[in-house]
Amino acid sequence: MVTKVSTGLAAALMLMTAPVFAQTAAPTPGCTATPAQLEANKKVAMEFFRPGVDRVALADPTYKQHNPAFIKGGREAKLSDYEYFKSRFGGPRAGGPGGGPAGGGGRGAAEGPQPPAGNPLEIVMAECDLVTVIHKNNRQDPTAAPGTFYEVFTFDTFRVRNGKLVEHWDGAVINPPAAAAGRGN
Repeated sequence: MVTKVSTGLAAALMLMTAPVFAQTAAPTPGCTATPAQLEANKKVAMEFFRPGVDRVALADPTYKQHNPAFIKGGREAKLSDYEYFKSRFGGPRAGGPGGGPAGGGGRGAAEGPQPPAGNPLEIVMAECDLVTVIHKNNRQDPTAAPGTFYEVFTFDTFRVRNGKLVEHWDGAVINPPAAAAGRGN
């Protein structure tokens, strides 16, 4: 009798979870991406952040940018989103993660205390043709002593089609110019 109850319970649980697995394959109405396509899209987006990669080869000529600083820079240079992308990311990437479209900036060979080492790519999610990469960064606390860092998370979301980056979003903003020191006398 215990076996029949256990078997029945297991069958009921499998039936209840079956729709969840189906939703994973196509989470959005109209989305036809298979799990293999989602993984392939993730690889394209993550490749952008790999040191030494030719990032221009990853972008499609129809590339659309939503980062306001890049849009402004492209307009000022009278370049399309794709042409401005090529001007900013042309050639193999020299540094590590953090210098992507969001302009997080790499660590480089800066003098003074360095932030703790860590894995900058924390979470990668894909749904249909969108991939979001959440980056963990350590930033200097401007209100504390040198060498005092805090953890911050940023993101880059790409639309990937046919193995190419075709659109980009992030949390970047256009900051006001810094106040000039020593002005006024």
